Amino acid sequence: MVVSRKEKPSFIAKNLKFLRKGEGKTLEEMATLLLLKGKSSYMAYEDGRALPDIHKLMKLASYFDISLEDLVYKDIENIKSDKKSKEILYEIEKIPIGIAAGFTKGFGDEQIMKLEKIKIPYKPYGIARAFEIDGDSMEPDVKNGSTVIGIKVSNAEAEIKDNRAYVVVTRDGGQCKNIRFGEDDTIYLISRNEKYRPKHINKADVLELWEVWKIV
Repeated sequence: MVVSRKEKPSFIAKNLKFLRKGEGKTLEEMATLLLLKGKSSYMAYEDGRALPDIHKLMKLASYFDISLEDLVYKDIENIKSDKKSKEILYEIEKIPIGIAAGFTKGFGDEQIMKLEKIKIPYKPYGIARAFEIDGDSMEPDVKNGSTVIGIKVSNAEAEIKDNRAYVVVTRDGGQCKNIRFGEDDTIYLISRNEKYRPKHINKADVLELWEVWKIV
């Protein structure tokens, strides 16, 4: 019999407690990570009295370096011991930042297949691509020459979060920046490296947005 996703048991509460203790983190530290009011708010997640929203779940999955599906549906404590022997690698395309614009203009299946691929040990929670970073504008968070894993943003205004890094793709190419929405359809591109001044572009100039999920 096929078990639907709705009928699957959830291990969120148990997993959050197990993973937090495994990392040696306190309730206060986890509450700070998620910008909660206090440790009692995070304790409610571990006790099963409250459920983190999808954005908090994604942040927790990223923090504990596991897939979102495993965090919700697998009993991590019972599979942790043999995790390495059962580790699955996921393959995604790697896009040099300089060709990002050409990529968004409609690479066909044949061109996509020719792109270099990298393997990652965590399952993306959406459409994922790897972007090769050229430049130091996001240092120290994202170093020159590093590769970031981006998850495609489908609804920018609803999903964009302050003080988070994104790969912003326009007709001129791609760049990794923190972004913030301004007035009159303006998007501000903010570097982590303080020697670079913020820039702004029009919302209509953005072809794609990819939230930086992992740095490899």
